[in-house]
Amino acid sequence: MRENVNTVLYIVWHNPPLLLGLGLVAVFLLLLAYIKFKLKDSGYGTAPLFFHPRDWELPADYRAVQSKHGWSPWPEFLIWPCLVTGVVSLLVGLFRCLLTACGLLGF
Repeated sequence: MRENVNTVLYIVWHNPPLLLGLGLVAVFLLLLAYIKFKLKDSGYGTAPLFFHPRDWELPADYRAVQSKHGWSPWPEFLIWPCLVTGVVSLLVGLFRCLLTACGLLGF
């Protein structure tokens, strides 16, 4: 148990891009859920499943209805930068983990 905690702490301390990427992808998912629930509460027909291929169109649908309902436009402006930055940061962090595990980065 103690070894697992030490391993996690080592990764957290030496690989912040990994955590940043996970955090930004989580923010993307929260924003997507926020947009989906706002649209559903307003009577806009969204897919019954949480993750559906049509969910990629939700920010554009939100943009079309947000001014009519007086909603803030910030979720639609934040959602895509969070996803792109999160995925890039996550990939950089995973690549650093791989290089560290192979012994190519001496942390």
